[in-house]
Amino acid sequence: MGIVVLAALGCAQNDVDEKPGTTGTPVEPPPEPSADLGRNIQKTALTVDLSTMSGTAVIDLAGSLDGTGASFEAAGLEIEGVSRAEGPLKWTLAQGQLDVGVPKSQGSFQITIDYKFKQQAQFEGLMEKGSTLVWPYFCGNLFPCHSDPADGTTFELTVTGTPDGMTTVYPSTIGIDAPSYQIAWATGSYTKLDIGTTYQGTRLVAHYLPGGGTDAQKGTAKLVDIMNFYETMLAGYPFGGEAGPIAVDWGAGAYGGMEHHPLWHVSTIAMGDPWIQAHEAAHGWFGDGVRPACWEDFVLSEGTVSYLEARAITEVLGADEGMKLWSHYQTRLNNAMAGATSKIAWPEGCGVVDVLKDGLFGDIAYMKGAFFFRALEAKVGKAKLDPSLKAFFLKYKGKAAHFQDLLDIVKSVAGYDASACAAAWLRSEAVPAEQACP
Repeated sequence: MGIVVLAALGCAQNDVDEKPGTTGTPVEPPPEPSADLGRNIQKTALTVDLSTMSGTAVIDLAGSLDGTGASFEAAGLEIEGVSRAEGPLKWTLAQGQLDVGVPKSQGSFQITIDYKFKQQAQFEGLMEKGSTLVWPYFCGNLFPCHSDPADGTTFELTVTGTPDGMTTVYPSTIGIDAPSYQIAWATGSYTKLDIGTTYQGTRLVAHYLPGGGTDAQKGTAKLVDIMNFYETMLAGYPFGGEAGPIAVDWGAGAYGGMEHHPLWHVSTIAMGDPWIQAHEAAHGWFGDGVRPACWEDFVLSEGTVSYLEARAITEVLGADEGMKLWSHYQTRLNNAMAGATSKIAWPEGCGVVDVLKDGLFGDIAYMKGAFFFRALEAKVGKAKLDPSLKAFFLKYKGKAAHFQDLLDIVKSVAGYDASACAAAWLRSEAVPAEQACP
């Protein structure tokens, strides 16, 4: 069956505008729209009205003296207008991509995009129960964006139009470059729970839905200690002075969380699970604090975080609980190895693999990654591995990195070349017969 795509076309009303407050001062006519997804987004300030399902995105773009195009993913949006301070800009929307004509500039250039959005299928934008989730590449259903994790942006967010009797919980700012999938909000009848404050001053809170108070208290009972462990091992929490989980209703059977730091989301049925809380908390450092440069580097996020989860649980809840978690990991690894998807946790290349369609999202990356780090720990010891992870985080905080970059840091700091061990665990279809690093 063929698909007919209709292109929407917007343009400036005048070929020459005048700057507000001046008389007869000519402004360079806006250029024709052209495609350029490589034009870096530096800052995204979103104002969203839930009552009208409309949004305004004020986007700061990197300067360019070469091209006059800027492109954004916008598959689920109805674009109402694109402008700069001096007036409208020309734009087209076709096949889910918004192309804008942007004048050349030495420094950053700010544009404003007004748009409408709508409720989406589960886990592809704004969901029926009031929370959002756009990982890995559905941000264009919620705001104009680049889903490529290599292109990080700071965020400002304001949400209005919350229904009476409800609260919308969200971070007002994300102050260092972050992936597009990190920003989110959740609307519901929320109650706020104060959890405590870490040694380094991060105030921890939880937000739970009606009937969820007991689970929220249970799941976060040791969260201050867990965050203290991460802040001590890896460096201070990178996303501001307040953090913690928000319970979200993802429906029956949806067990887990999503790394929407500083206010990460956890499904209502998993809110009482300290393992899940430890996992999502660790994403403040890996997956969000340092984001993968390509989806092929997905193990840098989930494999590392699964290992950190086990370290934190062992440290805070004790060795028996830690062994219980590693036993659970072994079961997950066995089940994943018995499945039909690819067993490669760290594919070759960059920008080739589709993290969903090619089956990279799954327990192979999570569990093979965790066991690789366990083998690495056994080889070099925590006294060398922990400073390696910290050095890596500090070097790439707010940036995108490849998994190879982490291996390079381990070689430099710990004095061990982990390439062969990583290849055996992560680039082989098998689980290494000798599970220790050589």
